Amino acid sequence: MQKAWRRLCDLFRACMIELSFTESISRPRTDVFSILTSFERYLAEWAKGPVAAAKIGLDPTGTGTRFEVTAKVGPFRVRSPYEVTVWEPPERFGGRGVAGPVRFQEEYCLTAGNAATSLRQSIQAWPRGPFRLIQPLIRRQLSGLITPDLARFKQLIEASR
Repeated sequence: MQKAWRRLCDLFRACMIELSFTESISRPRTDVFSILTSFERYLAEWAKGPVAAAKIGLDPTGTGTRFEVTAKVGPFRVRSPYEVTVWEPPERFGGRGVAGPVRFQEEYCLTAGNAATSLRQSIQAWPRGPFRLIQPLIRRQLSGLITPDLARFKQLIEASR
């Protein structure tokens, strides 16, 4: 039994995708955090896929806040849940959600520098069901999606002076 459990745990770890990206942004950390966490206003402007985000509930955004993110996938609109799991303005923000067949957890760390803010996005993703078999493809797709997203985010925030 213990051997089977260890194999299952190894399989789960083997299916997990871990990625990390860093972008230097010429804006104060408070500005970067504010725009990064204004999902309803800015997410669709810098992230490819999402066309809208709506907060569920009226409380101020913080740990436990939930959003419904609407993305366009081909001719379809798909709604996915997203929950804030880390809220430490202006240093850290994180959340978890679902994007199609992939569950993910992400965290953004903001470090103030002399003339810029360093923004690091770390993501862990778990393909579900048969999508585990194409984990290397999903890893490449995520990497190819997140790098341009962060570049668009940088462009958006640096242009909004």
